[in-house]
Amino acid sequence: MQDIYGLPDMAEVPSALRSILAADKAERAARVLTPEEAASFANWARVPAETETRWLAALSGDDGLLGFEPPARPDSAWILHAMYEDPRRPAIPAGTDAVIGTEGANDCDDETDWATHPGPDWQRVRWSELAERIGDAIVEEGSYPDRYQLRSRRSKDHSWPDNILWSNEGSLDRETWHQLIDLLIEHSPDGPDTRCLVHFCRNMFYYHVPTVLTGRLGDAHSLYHHPDLMAYSPSNIWPADRTWVTFTHFDLHGTKVAGPTPLVEALLNNPGLEALRLPWKP
Repeated sequence: MQDIYGLPDMAEVPSALRSILAADKAERAARVLTPEEAASFANWARVPAETETRWLAALSGDDGLLGFEPPARPDSAWILHAMYEDPRRPAIPAGTDAVIGTEGANDCDDETDWATHPGPDWQRVRWSELAERIGDAIVEEGSYPDRYQLRSRRSKDHSWPDNILWSNEGSLDRETWHQLIDLLIEHSPDGPDTRCLVHFCRNMFYYHVPTVLTGRLGDAHSLYHHPDLMAYSPSNIWPADRTWVTFTHFDLHGTKVAGPTPLVEALLNNPGLEALRLPWKP
């Protein structure tokens, strides 16, 4: 099922992609882990993905290529991934001659990593705040929180102005991740010791093999240190009793949390998160 490094067996991978996996294995074998990476690797064990996600496939009616979207259980809300604004920068479309610097949103559109805070000059700007400024809906009715929202703020080529860092696509930023894990711990039966599972969809890996790990929910805080999983946050997280489940679609800028209403209300009322119910995407 896996080798010593947690990577899949060659037999699990299509023959055309085995050279990529072989290169990953060789690079991983030569790598010296930092203490944080070694601790995160030790805290999580790989388990059979097909077995552990079968219930999610049945629940969502989907193959999980981009993650499994659960229905409300019995409630749900969407967390909007964090975006940032630098008020010192001109609100000019990135890529024009008038743009200052190299960190504009045109360079950061659809980033897909565990993003850290961009720096002291950048401040969090909420989707709702930006929507109010420009007269757009936060998320258009019938839509998901995707790259096409808040379109009035973009230029004709759909790029963001240089003073806006657009939110991550397909991955939670670290700030939002920590807030989410804290809330999940509060609403889980054994708190930080709750056994949970994390699913990384097969589209996240060049060799197209999904990954499921199991560990303590409290250890999820440092999951981004895991040496084999630094590119994205998980597609799905759920506790062993399946009372709640999260969903981060590979191509979306939001994360769905389906679970009991007290958990969903806590998400909606948490000042460190921006979350909303989407009645058309329950």
